[in-house]
Amino acid sequence: MNSRNYTSGFGLTGGIDYTYFRNKEEQSFRSIENNGQETTFLSNTAQYINRWKVYVDQNHTLSNAWVLNYGTSFTYVNNHNSQRYNLAAMSGMNKESRVDEYTYNLYTGFEKNFGSQWSLNASASIEYYQMISYKKWAIYPTLNLSYVLSPSHILQFELSSNKTYPDYWTLSGSTSYLNNYQESAGNSSLKPYTDYSAALTYILKSKYIFQFSYDYIKDYFMQMIYLDSSRLKAVYNYQNWDYSKEFAFTSVIPFKTGEWWDSQLMICLSSLHQQASNYYDAPFDRRIWNIAGNWTNTFTLSKRPNIKIEISATGTSKSIQGSYTIAPAAFIHTAIRYTFAGDKAMIQIKGNDLFNGSNHLTTKVRNGNQYLDMYLNNYMRNVTVSFSYKFGGFKKKEVKDVDLSRFKH
Repeated sequence: MNSRNYTSGFGLTGGIDYTYFRNKEEQSFRSIENNGQETTFLSNTAQYINRWKVYVDQNHTLSNAWVLNYGTSFTYVNNHNSQRYNLAAMSGMNKESRVDEYTYNLYTGFEKNFGSQWSLNASASIEYYQMISYKKWAIYPTLNLSYVLSPSHILQFELSSNKTYPDYWTLSGSTSYLNNYQESAGNSSLKPYTDYSAALTYILKSKYIFQFSYDYIKDYFMQMIYLDSSRLKAVYNYQNWDYSKEFAFTSVIPFKTGEWWDSQLMICLSSLHQQASNYYDAPFDRRIWNIAGNWTNTFTLSKRPNIKIEISATGTSKSIQGSYTIAPAAFIHTAIRYTFAGDKAMIQIKGNDLFNGSNHLTTKVRNGNQYLDMYLNNYMRNVTVSFSYKFGGFKKKEVKDVDLSRFKH
């Protein structure tokens, strides 16, 4: 990635970023069925991406403590994907796609404190997005409003919106084989989804948190498995749903007993509704109540020497993901830490998933003609021993992260 940035003395910043990405893979596939029939082939895939982004932002501090900011950006992506098989019989599955993607964005926002009790931060972004035949204008508002009745009573309201784009390899529509029965299929018609969320939060005594939240995600997608009704194949794929909606109440309650026990309990009760009316021949419209929690505990066995034990438990009731029904799950982790040398050195013994709860995760599909059970043999239980030392004066160099979320890796 190459980046050039400019910052003025009057609040203007601008820059240009360029990212080049290349990925090549070769799959050697061989399977033998019960009747002795053998399937062997080679698959070569490649992805080349050139991404440019140009942006300009301006910030003004006005009278009466008003802060105004606005800006614009333009992103262009040239994406080239290819997949080729070495068998003539599979030549019809060869894929070659070249896609140009354009994103234009214009935003404005402001900040303002009204005395010592009220503070407001609001903005709106207008976006035009174009990829192949998909073109869309959209507005993405954000709002943060805070009211401090007293240091012990704080109310916050937040409204946010954002868009998630499918990765470029999925958009190529290519097919990858996991085995003779399972395959992963792309979707060149997959659309981005938009998440609108709102939350009202009450903070009591700067430590107890109670929150009501609502999320509405239009055109949501995630990878699911579909049992093909016309052939003996299980296909992992992405499809746009109508929506995913969730209403939740979350509480965070910390408490201490003297100086030897420090604990925090987080509980979330949620109502989830997911619908896809055009999911192959197996549409779904599902609702469920779910409760999930996390309890962390830190016990100070000794201050001199500094020895602490941490025990945490995480659990969730039955839940859904599209047509999936996911069984309840629970995990317990623990660690013992010895800190010395002026808190610069630490020896830690950590045990993850002590009761091997991750080996009992089950997912079921009972939807139309879809009848599927998945049992995950996922052994996360382990014990690690580590040593760390902090050298005085060391500062980690800040490096700008490169967004690779939509690239093949």
